Amino acid sequence: MAGVFDLLIELWRNIWSFLGPISFILLVVLFLYIQKPERFERIAIHISWALSWASKRFEKSAISREVRHLIESSFTKNFAVEEVPEIVVEWGDEDRAVMDLKAGRLVIVLKSGRRNRYENIARALITAIPDLLAPEMKAVYYNKLLNCLSAHVARSIAKEYQPIVTAINEVIDTLTESDENLHKLTSMLVEIDDRSLLSRVLIPEMVEVAKLRYPHRDPSIDDEVVELINILYKLARGEEIEETVIYGKYIRVAFVLVARPEKIEAMLEPHVRYVKYVLEKYRGIRSIYILAAGKNAAAAGALRILLENELKAMNIKPITVEHVYEGRYKAPRMKLYVGRIRIE
Repeated sequence: MAGVFDLLIELWRNIWSFLGPISFILLVVLFLYIQKPERFERIAIHISWALSWASKRFEKSAISREVRHLIESSFTKNFAVEEVPEIVVEWGDEDRAVMDLKAGRLVIVLKSGRRNRYENIARALITAIPDLLAPEMKAVYYNKLLNCLSAHVARSIAKEYQPIVTAINEVIDTLTESDENLHKLTSMLVEIDDRSLLSRVLIPEMVEVAKLRYPHRDPSIDDEVVELINILYKLARGEEIEETVIYGKYIRVAFVLVARPEKIEAMLEPHVRYVKYVLEKYRGIRSIYILAAGKNAAAAGALRILLENELKAMNIKPITVEHVYEGRYKAPRMKLYVGRIRIE
């Protein structure tokens, strides 16, 4: 045992003499960075903000670094973003974002004169999110509606940083203070997001429609989005809905809620018949969403397979995606299921 100890001492001396104290410390820091890169990024952000008091150039750098950190650590986990672009902050006359696809850069222009760190981060996030989801959304949707949606997404990804959330709430209050309907819709988004239907249903549908419709703007699209928000709100709360179908000019979706024991005990056949009825009555339905909570998640997965086989037998090519995750439904956290069958 003493021989092993002597060997370790000799090894330590050799490392110390070869690398030197400073190099060895840098090696340890590098090892810790590899183990916990996010913690080191937070340290770098704090250093950037400390330097920002000396120059507005450092302040732009600090905002860019913190916004990118929030996007990489939280936003990309819930939304389909292939690659986070380089984020550059500039000062200007108004808040706006410009995506440079060739350079892989998102330039966020913030109104100059604001010195509140958290307000600037909040405004930067709200301004950037539509471009990160799909730049086409800015041309297709009503600006205030899109800003409220973006603000809610920003609040969701910054939820661990209360000062930023407070600043985002203040922006939302400003956006909705003179519009009662918009204020109501914003409240609905909270319930929808609790069940993760915001990231798994609402935003994917909006992104898809924006890409199909761009660059043309039709106010009826906003009405259909409001209708979708209303039905998702009721589904998130477990309310009874007479017909879970939206058959608009742009948004055409149907929802199947797997919840009633008698339908599950009937081998899910009532749900299969309902989907066939929807496809017969509403020609051109683009997506069928299957929703379930708790122990019904397994039955929902089985229904997805049944419907996929039925559609193939009807010479319809389905594209399916499913999500099984933890979330809130009628208060407690439980297993939740969202399956999407996209009909080509």
